Amino acid sequence: MRRVLAGFLAFTAITATLLILPVYAAPSPTPKPVEASIDSVALGSATAPEGEAVVTTDGEVVAAGELAPVTPEPSAAPPPVEPAPPAAMPSTPTAPTSAEQPAPASSGDEVPGVPALTVSRPETDVFSTVGVTWSLDGPVSGVTAQVRVKDKSGKWGRWSDLEMEDAAAVPAADGSLPAGGRGGTAPYWTGDAYGIELVLQTADGSTPQDVQLELIDPGTSPADSAPGKPTARDQAQAGMYMPGIYSRAQWGADERLRTWAPEYAPTLKAATIHHTADRNTYTREQVPEILRATFAYHAVSLKWGDIGYNVLVDKFGRAWEGRYGGLASTVIGAHAGGFNTGTFGVSMMGNYDVVEPPRVMLDAVAHVIAWKLSLYRVSPHGTTTLTSSGGGTAKYATGVSVNLPTIFGHRDVGSTACPGRYAFARMSYIRSTVAAMQSNIGLYEPAEVWTRSADQSVTRVHRGNPGDVPLTCDWDGDGRDTVGLFRRGQFILFDSNSPTAPITAAFYYGNPTDIPLCGDWDGDGDDTVAVWRGGQFFLRNANSSGVSSTYFAFGNPTDAPLAGDWDGDGADSPAVHRDSYFFWTNSDQQGVTDGYRSFGLSGDRPVTGDWDGDGADNLGVARAGVFYLADRTAGQPYDYLYYGNITDNPVAGDWDDAGTDEIGVSRGY
Repeated sequence: MRRVLAGFLAFTAITATLLILPVYAAPSPTPKPVEASIDSVALGSATAPEGEAVVTTDGEVVAAGELAPVTPEPSAAPPPVEPAPPAAMPSTPTAPTSAEQPAPASSGDEVPGVPALTVSRPETDVFSTVGVTWSLDGPVSGVTAQVRVKDKSGKWGRWSDLEMEDAAAVPAADGSLPAGGRGGTAPYWTGDAYGIELVLQTADGSTPQDVQLELIDPGTSPADSAPGKPTARDQAQAGMYMPGIYSRAQWGADERLRTWAPEYAPTLKAATIHHTADRNTYTREQVPEILRATFAYHAVSLKWGDIGYNVLVDKFGRAWEGRYGGLASTVIGAHAGGFNTGTFGVSMMGNYDVVEPPRVMLDAVAHVIAWKLSLYRVSPHGTTTLTSSGGGTAKYATGVSVNLPTIFGHRDVGSTACPGRYAFARMSYIRSTVAAMQSNIGLYEPAEVWTRSADQSVTRVHRGNPGDVPLTCDWDGDGRDTVGLFRRGQFILFDSNSPTAPITAAFYYGNPTDIPLCGDWDGDGDDTVAVWRGGQFFLRNANSSGVSSTYFAFGNPTDAPLAGDWDGDGADSPAVHRDSYFFWTNSDQQGVTDGYRSFGLSGDRPVTGDWDGDGADNLGVARAGVFYLADRTAGQPYDYLYYGNITDNPVAGDWDDAGTDEIGVSRGY
């Protein structure tokens, strides 16, 4: 019986500096998920090599393991051979057969005297990305991995070093890593390759166990060469437009590989700059392939369950959606071991330890960061304190607090060259460009709800993040409405508006793009959740995941959904607002219009509540900081109240168990 237009942000008109920022276009050809192929080659370890792997020192094959010398098996005596006739001509030498053992891999640049795990595979199925992974059962550091690949013509390329990847998978609540999580190198884009050699060493004498060579073919798609316009969108209020970002669908993400359930930080504090540390020679058409390969390597080979970076930017100045969970949200990535929470990882595609990053790339990076930081009132020239969770290549142990710039490089917190010396030298340029882009817009209000009780007292509820949708209801039946959140398909509920109130329920119901509502659908005294999707209401009589208790069509897809107890029977039912009209039904089973009224102007923001305490809900609209509250019966007088800013969104609820609903506003979402 306490209602709020929870989903109003989806169709608010633009006023003052309030903007709703969908970015959409229909690409042609239509992108589709592309299945990647991963060939995992088991190599064992330097103490117990497996398969085709051998152990070498200074390029020469040696015995593997301290207690496991390799003793050659005696070969059988060769069968007698008839001597060749004296007049026979010398035979033409033949190429080695596939059964012959290739020479051991050697780059000529190994660490002297240190055993190396090596493999030579002159013939493979085509792949275009390589990485090396190992078990996290024991401490491993100082890994050097060198590879070279063979092209289609049979020519071997130059040896390349692979950077060590952060063991940056997000730990569980108890601090443990996901089951089976692995360490490894960063993925390295080779382009189409048909053979590979690897030399793997550790400078500190540690021995990686269960080493695997990962050869990835990301597949191709007609959409790779023509992705169209960026279609990634995230509902957000902003004083600057969300930059064009290509969606996961546009680069062909196969969402079947994603096993990680999104987790969110309380807020965003900083942006972290990275590079992918692979080749700089890629073409525009190859970028989606590189993204699919990186996704497959992070999600499957390293077992992170998703790509680690939040956004990736190519050398052509195009930004691409990375981590699933919302571009405007605080979704936690896996990009900077120990410092993933509260940061936003942007990675430049290529190796910027060897070349300068292009200006168009730097500007695109700055644009993405300017938009993202503006959502959370973060200054690009400021500093913030982050607390390390340790692990990976983190420079700081668990629990150590570090003061950092709000835009920092990965090397500031990790033992790595990332984002490369040339990119790191441009950090000041990125910060200044971000500041210039933000200079004309100011920064956001924090995400919060302001309530005004019957005694005129005001409560400020700072809860959630930009991109969340607030909704107010009586979740526990105590007579008081409290602020809950809807975050891309997840409801997060609280039984108090106290700033220290714990979460009392968090569950998924509906789709990320649904509009959330709440009401007492069954009249039992407790409000429960619902979603509106394209003209249909899906009501649930429990605050938990599960199927809808009932669903039906009511209204048009472009209407604004509402809820209220329209006949005073103690149970809520749906309504819609269209232009200046309210339409409601007294049923939670079927979409039959039981009443309607025109009130307000087209473009007003609707709100409903029991203004007079008679047990039935009434109508209201908010317009430029003024609330207009009325009865459902046409011709009755209305009240008006000044409250909030012109860009605020209206909410309502019984904040103090007074028996009547009072007004409130939300801002910053």
